[in-house]
Amino acid sequence: MIQISVKTFTEANLESFLKMSELEYGLTISTNFDHIRWKYLGSPFGGSYYVILLENDEVVGRVLAQPRTLCVASKVLKAALITDLLINQEHRSPVNFINITKACSNIASFDLVYHTSNERTFSLYSKLLRFPNPFSLRGYGFPVRLAGFFTSIIGLRIDVIDWLTAPLRWLLEVIACVVNFIAKLNIVQRGISDDELGTICIKCLRKSGPHFVRTNAFLKWRFGDAPLWPATVYRIDRKGKFLGYVVTRKIKLGCLNYLVLMDFILDPDTPLIVQIALRLWLIRKTITSKVDAFFTMVNPSSAIARKCVGFPFASIPNRLLPHATPIFVRACSSDNKEFETTRSIHLTLADLDYF
Repeated sequence: MIQISVKTFTEANLESFLKMSELEYGLTISTNFDHIRWKYLGSPFGGSYYVILLENDEVVGRVLAQPRTLCVASKVLKAALITDLLINQEHRSPVNFINITKACSNIASFDLVYHTSNERTFSLYSKLLRFPNPFSLRGYGFPVRLAGFFTSIIGLRIDVIDWLTAPLRWLLEVIACVVNFIAKLNIVQRGISDDELGTICIKCLRKSGPHFVRTNAFLKWRFGDAPLWPATVYRIDRKGKFLGYVVTRKIKLGCLNYLVLMDFILDPDTPLIVQIALRLWLIRKTITSKVDAFFTMVNPSSAIARKCVGFPFASIPNRLLPHATPIFVRACSSDNKEFETTRSIHLTLADLDYF
């Protein structure tokens, strides 16, 4: 008989987690000891919860609930990102999927849980479980080198394409520098004080809507301490005033290299010229990073996201992505049902476990 157990994930659970992952996926990021330890035991929000299916005391299914904190107008909610769902092949049934997924919403420590899906599980969440889907992430990009894209189509890299388009990149760099000078924008890799970060987050909450907590402890854990997912945090200043930050990371997917915008916070009162200057700075950073394209994913209904992501970045249709990225939100009590339909939550790639 299958039983469900919910407990705090500890060092003692690492071996069974890694073994189960290796049997299913082979040697991947999900079987890297340091990565899984960082991901589930190192968070400043506390240890993750381990929801498991047991048959004769053997783990035959698992999913983890990773703590997060969501700031809303009237209170702070304890949220959880649901990740690494895996059920053994011989126990992979709709009943077991439903039971282990619903068990995540019954953890008393959380006010709500959120997760995404892929092309295989979307119908299970949306049609079978009928979980609320208040918004989906949208991809945005900007190509700066075309040889890699031709490689992905024809299987052959023609470097002369990048040589011929080099003048366009030089022009973009010049434009970015000029607009940055006019906007008086200063974007550097320098520390952010707790007071600066706290003040900007309070202002964003008041003027732009709900967002997941951003602290220096979170930024250090998510981007500084990550053994396989390191990223760089840049602070944004204008005329000596702190306006926010952006976080970027270089990633290779298939035959293409990307500069990915992982996370950002921007002052809601940031003028349009500064918004454009920031986007052009990201394009210039993409060019100087020697990658093929810029990429990010955001909630297009977030007011904060609209400040950072817009022209000249192009919206990427879901058909050109590996799969759509719907965000399912499930309240753990009736007191928080309103957040199952809240479309304006600011959510970035930092709040997921994709990169």
